[in-house]
Parts: sequence; structure tokens; C-alpha cells
Amino acid sequence: MRYSKLVYSGAVEKDPDKIDKILVEEGFGWLIDCEIEMADIEIMNNTLVWWSGYFFSGRWHYGILKGGKFYGVFENGIIDGGKFFGTFISGIKMKEDGG
Repeated sequence: MRYSKLVYSGAVEKDPDKIDKILVEEGFGWLIDCEIEMADIEIMNNTLVWWSGYFFSGRWHYGILKGGKFYGVFENGIIDGGKFFGTFISGIKMKEDGG
């Protein structure tokens, strides 16, 4: 299962097709091309926040990584938790649990 849930506009969405539609509408369609599993994500203040799950491959374009395991390419954003095993291109590494 790609998504555990998406929190958006005060609601919780679990239907993968509806989540994909919201991601595209909000400018995060790039996440659809990534290989992910059990993603617990949120859109707040026009920012994608990754709370938990597995980001196996693909390019993270912008947002905040708060938890989970990341193996892809991190192009921009903030790493504030989680286990990072990927390639870091740019952004801010505030905190990571190791990797």
C-alpha cells in the first residue's frame, strides 16, 4: 500500500486515488512518480510533510522529512527526523536518526 493516510484541510484521506488527485492539485504530483510505501503524509501551509513510511526511490523536490526511512534523492527541503540513507543534494539537515 502506497499511502497510510494524507492529512489535508482538517480531514484524513486514505483512498489512494483521491490522495493522488489532491497531490496533483496541490503541486506535489512528483510524489506519484516515486516508489513509496505506507506513506503517512500531510499538506500544511502549502508544504508536504512526510511523517512516516518508506521512500524507496525517486526525487524529493521540496518539503519536510519528519520520520520514516528515506532512500531516494533529496533535492530540497528540511530533514528533521527519520532515517536517511539517500543522496542529499540540497536543503537543511536539522536532525536525523542516523543511517
